Amino acid sequence: MKLVGFSISEDFIALQRSPDHYDLHNNFEFQGLSYNPTQRTLDLRWRRGVGGWVKPMEPSELLLSFTGVYLFKAQERDPAIPFTEDDCLDSIGFIWDELVAEMRGFTSNQPGEGCTHLVATFMSGFSIKVGADSVVLHSAGGA
Repeated sequence: MKLVGFSISEDFIALQRSPDHYDLHNNFEFQGLSYNPTQRTLDLRWRRGVGGWVKPMEPSELLLSFTGVYLFKAQERDPAIPFTEDDCLDSIGFIWDELVAEMRGFTSNQPGEGCTHLVATFMSGFSIKVGADSVVLHSAGGA
């Protein structure tokens, strides 16, 4: 998978687009996804959080747009965890392609040979795994 114009931080909770660092765990709330199997696209959406620590110059929205999707999996949330944890990212990273069944692990913050499936896990236990040709980071708004 090719990351277009951004990278995943070494702490596995943020996206980086020089010089910006978008902390998806602390500063953004996951809003949902849109999958189009006919077009082979997937969008993951975040909105800027409202905590006092969140800088107003952060983008109001972030969108990861995947194209050429050939693998899309989701794992259900843990029913014992409060719904308030559904929008909080736990980690994002890449996992070995051969570990198709594994939904909570990651190996690297960048894709590599045989390690191209992106996994995003949330504090509620909900997980998304994507295999795609490329992914672009879009941002909107900000003070």
